[in-house]
Amino acid sequence: MRALLNRVLYSLVWWMFRPFSGLVRYKTAPQPLREGLKIDPTKPVVYILAQRSWVDMFVLERICKELVLPRPNRTGSNFPTVERAGVVYMDALLETRMRPTDLTRLIETGIATKTFEAQLVPVSIFWGRDPGKETSLWKLLFADSVQAGRVRKFFIMLFNGRNVLAHFGLPFSFREYVDRGPDATTSIRKLTRVLHFHFLRARTAALGPTLLRRGVVIDGLLHSAEVQRAIERAAGKNGMTLDKARAYARKCAEEIAADYSTTSINFLERFLTYVVFKRVFAGIDVQGLERMRELAQQYELVYMPSHRSHADYLLVSYSLYHAGVVPPHIAAGVNLNFWPVGGLLRRCGAFYLRRSFSGDAIYTAVFRAYVDALIKRGYAIEFFPEGGRSRTGRLLQPKTGLLSMVVEAGLRQNTRRLAMVPVYIGYDRVWEVGSYTKELRGGAKSKESAEGLLKAGKILGKSYGKAYINFGEPIILQDYASQHLPGWREAMTADDEALPENFKAFVAQLALENSRRINAAAVANPSSLAAIALLASPQRVVAHEEFIEQIGYLIWLLKGEPYGEHLYIPEVSPKAVVDWSGPIAQIARVPHPWGELHGVTARDAVALTYNRNNIQHLFAIPSLIANLFRTRQMLSDEAVIMGVRALYPFLRNEFFLRWQPAEIEGVAKAWINVMLGLGLLSRENDRLRRPDANQPAYSTLAMLGRVLGETHERYCMTALLLADERRSQQPLKRERFEEDCRLLAERMAILTGRDAPEFFDKALFKGYLNTLIDVGLVTVGPDKTLAVDARIDRIAERSLELLSDEARQMLLQLLSRRRAAERSATAPEAGAEAATTGPDRGENHPGTGPEKPL
Repeated sequence: MRALLNRVLYSLVWWMFRPFSGLVRYKTAPQPLREGLKIDPTKPVVYILAQRSWVDMFVLERICKELVLPRPNRTGSNFPTVERAGVVYMDALLETRMRPTDLTRLIETGIATKTFEAQLVPVSIFWGRDPGKETSLWKLLFADSVQAGRVRKFFIMLFNGRNVLAHFGLPFSFREYVDRGPDATTSIRKLTRVLHFHFLRARTAALGPTLLRRGVVIDGLLHSAEVQRAIERAAGKNGMTLDKARAYARKCAEEIAADYSTTSINFLERFLTYVVFKRVFAGIDVQGLERMRELAQQYELVYMPSHRSHADYLLVSYSLYHAGVVPPHIAAGVNLNFWPVGGLLRRCGAFYLRRSFSGDAIYTAVFRAYVDALIKRGYAIEFFPEGGRSRTGRLLQPKTGLLSMVVEAGLRQNTRRLAMVPVYIGYDRVWEVGSYTKELRGGAKSKESAEGLLKAGKILGKSYGKAYINFGEPIILQDYASQHLPGWREAMTADDEALPENFKAFVAQLALENSRRINAAAVANPSSLAAIALLASPQRVVAHEEFIEQIGYLIWLLKGEPYGEHLYIPEVSPKAVVDWSGPIAQIARVPHPWGELHGVTARDAVALTYNRNNIQHLFAIPSLIANLFRTRQMLSDEAVIMGVRALYPFLRNEFFLRWQPAEIEGVAKAWINVMLGLGLLSRENDRLRRPDANQPAYSTLAMLGRVLGETHERYCMTALLLADERRSQQPLKRERFEEDCRLLAERMAILTGRDAPEFFDKALFKGYLNTLIDVGLVTVGPDKTLAVDARIDRIAERSLELLSDEARQMLLQLLSRRRAAERSATAPEAGAEAATTGPDRGENHPGTGPEKPL
């Protein structure tokens, strides 16, 4: 009788749900669902719902129907079959542990029947994506909850039905689990325990930890021991009273703390979908999301992306939210805290930090306490290690201030381990590229403001191609520390401020490792591939057939020796690359009777360097190998490997290359084999030979050698200037030398008509000098005076071989005239002094005027 009433009630509720069913809007994870689950069609399926809810069951049924998955049916007393999938509630499984039920008997029969097998698919249905919060009565009534009764569930469905997430776990074998136990009871207990932990982790991954009201968070910060000590130390200094110190600490906390709101995130997601992204981007191509879903169930995540656009933090949170992973709290510059953007971003998880707060003990203590609180409570965090957007397209040297705080907080807590996730973000065309070019030419950086936001609305009428996100290989912080920071567990406890001796060096090493993993997850998108080929062609013009052929070689090089496991090439058809990138990168097609040509103006070429720099590192080694054949027809393998080994430290430092120096010989050999296989090199009498000038492969090899042409020119400038300074035997200050390098590069760019402001970026020369110091060719004295090793003369001589004849001649001419120009600049001063002190002004006495022209 009870079973009959239950069936009648179930049917009644199903008919009542039908009018609401069409109003429910859901997302599924993984996406696409069918391909992500990989269900075996030859085995029965049993869906396991996280809680006993007929409404969840109805939503599951609709999803399975629309996505052509096995349709769920209430199990009852029957085994599921291939044609008729079953469904079980987690509550019912837990009930079997307390007393015998029909489900218990069914499971015991399945265990005893050795031929029975089923695929178990755990499913969590989340209504509203709200993890729960100490807030208004409205939230308490309508936020989704595992304790919700039938009446409350009705209201939850009513108010959150437009924002449903169905989180499907990967199928696992019923037989595999039950056969592990000695008897049916033990097997059931193990199975329910595994499922129980799965649902807890799935909820944490999708919704995150329970939120606290912002006021509670701020009060907690102000009462923390670290902040209290900072307040007490500040009181009495510079006329600051204890009350003023406390008031300032509260002001800092108010400035910093986020006000995370799932309602705001849902609003921003819809706004970005329908107002911004669909009008600006042709699509958002995201890789590695399934790996993030799995990581989020086991670790606390810290996302550390590359930073190329203001769109970066929006795209990362947007992609994670769509994939069913809780968006992170994001460290944003306080310059973004302006009306109306600042408040919205704060409610979407942004917490603000000043560009510099050294010397401000109270602010530092409050910010450190806030980061520590986020880590301890298990919130995902995102910040940009570069500290600002890259204006050139290449990764910037990482900053370690915020990273140091995150690492310290992560190593001191004992709840969940931290996974540091490198994220590569790229674009077919970044929407700030125009302002970046102006800034590189010396223009002032535009200040973020409401007025600037209104002006930025003009981007909505343009097409910027696709945006690309690739989640790289994570660094498990505790494991990485065990390898590179011995004794950290003993040195770092929750109630001790002491740090291991090498902690600062460890953080710097971790930052560099993250940058290398970002570059290992690079996306070779169509615009970047086209930029590599076109900018490496003479005069930035290339024939149509040759353009397609050279892009094909670039793709084959990447596939022949993949840079990393997570390297992604969205489009592998060379013709499709040309067709896609042309309109976006503004590559002109020029008709000609002998065949169409592709080219760009000088202005558009500057914009293309941004795309080239995104993936230039992928071709660093093959480009260097190709360039070694610029002046030689044939070389031995050993000569090529020696050339690569000599320059690799500079390439590794500039491009954050992933190989250790000890590995580079094997890497060079692998690239040689790939280039031999593609016909870019051949063997003759046990030596490597480049193609003849009349062969098509010759132009491709020459193009490949020019990919790093500007980089090699900068290396050569640095070496030649150091050799010149060493011969002069004059004191050499580091700052002056870096400025001389920049001026030399700037002059060469002007004389060659090269409109590329990044060519004379001072930061690059600073990096080269650091590498020379690391390898012992340059030493720095206590007064920052540089001492140069005599070996630099040989390096300077050999580096000239990497340059074209034109670049070599011009550089040597510039250097020969440099000393004369310096003497000319000081000659008027010497002449003026002689005119005022000499006895006979106007006469040509020895030492008072030149006897012959300089």
